[in-house]
Amino acid sequence: MSIHILEEDVYGRNGTLLLSKGQKVTDDTIAKLKRHGSYTLEKPNNCNATHNIVSDKAVQTFGERKNIRNNRILEHPNKILNTIIFESKAKPWWIYVNALANYVDWLYTHSIDVAIISLMIAMELEFNDDELWDIGLGAFLHDIGKLLVPKNIIQKPGPLTDIEKVYIRQHCELGMSSIEPLCLPKECTDIILQHHERLDGSGYPKGLKGDEICRNAKIVMVADSVDAITSGRPYRQGREIDEAGKMLKSDGEKYSLEIISVLEKILE
Repeated sequence: MSIHILEEDVYGRNGTLLLSKGQKVTDDTIAKLKRHGSYTLEKPNNCNATHNIVSDKAVQTFGERKNIRNNRILEHPNKILNTIIFESKAKPWWIYVNALANYVDWLYTHSIDVAIISLMIAMELEFNDDELWDIGLGAFLHDIGKLLVPKNIIQKPGPLTDIEKVYIRQHCELGMSSIEPLCLPKECTDIILQHHERLDGSGYPKGLKGDEICRNAKIVMVADSVDAITSGRPYRQGREIDEAGKMLKSDGEKYSLEIISVLEKILE
């Protein structure tokens, strides 16, 4: 039985340290870790050491959940997001990543999905590496304000009352105030604050219109709405992702038709 030396710390999806860098592991241990399902361990082709690649289960299963059969279009977005999640463990915002993974069942998966869809669109728009990192991180953290909204409202299976809607509508500003002390790039924080704005001014929290909304937020608002339409909830079944684009196009002047068209082109 082969013995391998871990080159990196191994973390579970919720940020728990499972194995430390430098620790010796056997093939049986590696097999058990792979069966755990929240990450994978892959061996480099040119050495016996085990190279740790944290691969979040929610990232891995995105294509299956969204019925996207062309894995090629997901490879680079998945890689970028896995890197963001892994490197975030050493950042001050890691507390929010942990919280997203443990607060409400679907909230973490939704954060993953919105980030991947946003990255798919941004890549097609030829964002550079720094821009991809900013939109990936901002999209991943876009709903952290919901961590401050009571669970009974987040998980309510039926229509919200007017008061409950007020609580929900506060999550953009709550998220912004939570993340602001961490000095993230404005390209990230604008997403958290603006992803529920709409081009016709009907969104919240500021009622911004058109070019008052940053480019990244315009992308994430499409990704957020597409994921909401395609994700199943206790009270409704999810729609197909191509159907979601058509629904957004028919929804007046709220979303960028250019960005929706880019997503449709990718899915072709």
